[in-house]
Amino acid sequence: MRIAFSSQPVYSHLVPALLPLAGLAAEAGHEIGVLTSPDLAEEVRAFGLTPLVLPNAMGPREILQRPETVERLGIDSSVMAGLGQHTIRAEPDYFARVFAGAVAGDTAEEAIESLRSFGPDLLVRETADYPAYYAAEYLGIPHAALDTGPLGPHDHEDVLDMINEQRERLGMSGVSDPLHQFRHRRLSIVPESFYPEHLRLDSAVHYRSPRAAEQRLDPAIAELPGDRPLVLATLGSNAAAPHDAGTKGLLNTIVEALGDLRVTGVVALGRGVGPEDWEGARPDNVYLTSFVQQQLLLPACDAFLTHGGFNGVREALSSGVPMAVLPASAEQPANADRVERLGAGKRLDLENVSHDSLRTTVGTVLADSAHRHRARAIEREFLALPPFPEMVTELERLGGR
Repeated sequence: MRIAFSSQPVYSHLVPALLPLAGLAAEAGHEIGVLTSPDLAEEVRAFGLTPLVLPNAMGPREILQRPETVERLGIDSSVMAGLGQHTIRAEPDYFARVFAGAVAGDTAEEAIESLRSFGPDLLVRETADYPAYYAAEYLGIPHAALDTGPLGPHDHEDVLDMINEQRERLGMSGVSDPLHQFRHRRLSIVPESFYPEHLRLDSAVHYRSPRAAEQRLDPAIAELPGDRPLVLATLGSNAAAPHDAGTKGLLNTIVEALGDLRVTGVVALGRGVGPEDWEGARPDNVYLTSFVQQQLLLPACDAFLTHGGFNGVREALSSGVPMAVLPASAEQPANADRVERLGAGKRLDLENVSHDSLRTTVGTVLADSAHRHRARAIEREFLALPPFPEMVTELERLGGR
């Protein structure tokens, strides 16, 4: 069977879950092609897979860096002012225009030609990848959505309007359900309890999250003192780039606050920022590194301080680790709300972050056993799901094998 995989041209959308699934399908003997941008083609090759390069594919960051594209989409770019200094909840209209609008239509036209050439029996796309949804619908290819953004506003009227605008552009009839993209199958990597009631679908199947790659933990982290709780703090693979000044200030507050707690802290400064370059605080109980093996280390942690990206949240919940969540933008505020509602941690908006408030929030997450118990209960829900590799059997059923 030939299976095409596709995602937004963003590392965190492509690499943590979609490529591992594509790799498992290849190991099962299927021919795999991965629709991606030129910048991410090497990531695909690193998994031993074939990239189907879309030369003009653009992610949200590239869109916002092009004034003519922002104007074409009708985006009010001022909504992102202050990114990194206060929490920004992306409105459904903004989400719809960036992910499902005219740029998605452009990319869909490229994807249609690439898919025609590859000839897949099935297409698997991550949730925010509307171009691949449009292309699969146009070509009549069965498609499934790997849900790497469960709490995005996919069910909103603004998204439906944008879907129908692009469907009309491609000569397709309109649809009445904004969740039409999930009609064949939604492949979830979190338990159903993570979803609010209105987002629980009959088409959904739930599997355990992909496991960490086989690797050794950094020996320096393994040798850190074991006489106090271990707290991991990271703002994610994409968090630092758009707002360096705000991120540096926030990271320094995180380092200082952890330094005041009776913990061993591990703080990831971000790729390209080595500890030797760090000009902020350096308390003795906080280990600074540019990169941390997050999924590998989390099961050994007592708390996780995170920006609330979905990958980090699911990795923490699947490891039974309570969180202090500092959401910046996109779906992160919704993820933070869900963590609080599930009782697995506390949320603190960026505009409310201070040395004292952060120290109190992390201290509360560590001291309140209820957060730890709820996180452990959710971990058990993950463990009760079918293992991630069994998702390939589901793909084979969808593809008619």
